[in-house]
Amino acid sequence: MPSMKVEGDSDGDGDMSGGDTERSGGSSRGPDRDSSAEEADEPDSDDSSEMDESECERRRNECLDNLANLERQFTVLREQLYNERVKHVEYQLAEVRGGRSQEYLGPLRRLQENMRVRIEVAGILKQMRIENIKHIYDAEEQAAQQHFKVSADLYRRASV
Repeated sequence: MPSMKVEGDSDGDGDMSGGDTERSGGSSRGPDRDSSAEEADEPDSDDSSEMDESECERRRNECLDNLANLERQFTVLREQLYNERVKHVEYQLAEVRGGRSQEYLGPLRRLQENMRVRIEVAGILKQMRIENIKHIYDAEEQAAQQHFKVSADLYRRASV
């Protein structure tokens, strides 16, 4: 929006414009003098206030139009982002189902390795348990034979 320069505004360098010095009579009496001079320069007609109201209304409508346009653009972009995310998720899901997804294959390899190690450990544990059972059986059999021999010897001594 173009800025309007009102008579009495400084030009940005800190210097007063020629109109200010003429209006104040070359003396600087302070801010009260300048503000009263600016008020005296403004026209007091109702046309200027109506024009200001119409200008404000026009600018307000422009701002509302810009806001509505931005909201529409935001909605379109949000929908595009949502659609892109859905497509990306569907693509990843298709890769997982097809067994091609690196995000899937890495953990799958680790799980398969863990499974292989567990199966190997379970096999070794099974073999150890079987050997233990055989040793227990052999010990029981040996104990039974020794008990039988001792009992047989005692029976033979008792019968004599």
